[in-house]
Amino acid sequence: MSGLQHIACDLCDLLIAAPTIEVGQCALCPRCKHKISRLRPNAFVSLFAYAVTGLVLLVLANSFGLMQFKLAGNVAQITLWQSASELYFDAYKILSVLVFLFTIFFPALVLLMIIMFLITIKTGIGKFYMTSLLRLIFTLIPWSMAEVFIVGIIVSLVKLVTIAQMHLGWSFWAYTAFAFCYLKVLSLVDRYQFWHWIEGWQHD
Repeated sequence: MSGLQHIACDLCDLLIAAPTIEVGQCALCPRCKHKISRLRPNAFVSLFAYAVTGLVLLVLANSFGLMQFKLAGNVAQITLWQSASELYFDAYKILSVLVFLFTIFFPALVLLMIIMFLITIKTGIGKFYMTSLLRLIFTLIPWSMAEVFIVGIIVSLVKLVTIAQMHLGWSFWAYTAFAFCYLKVLSLVDRYQFWHWIEGWQHD
């Protein structure tokens, strides 16, 4: 693929020439046998479906209560948005911004950009920014931590359930489903597959 000349193995850091493989084939690192790339035949449809579903679920996750607390007769409810905004008003401004960026903004932005990239590949609309968009996607992916937020909620529940009655709202389940879709998207994201689509589109 002309878009990438060399690549480092994610496992052993061996620098190798970008593989030339066909759809359905898998490229392995010659030293550690770690998977470098796999061109999946149905990756385009799967990526688009999971990305759109993830965005819808994220909107739903921000539309309902995340969880409800009941302690000594007092009932309180928190939403996904409040999980970040309450930190801001409690003088944890930097932490609030980080929670918002890593758990809501960056994951949503990555999914949106993937959808834009796929639409561009399919229609050719916006082809002038396609390469820059692809590079930005791979830059932002490590900063999206939706699954870490889910683990944090579960750890908090284990501690809070001993002192208060807890009720998980629709937002929690929507965000959990969103995190699953997001992880599925990440499992399908392959920089070689993306460059393969770009080259195939350019040749057409």
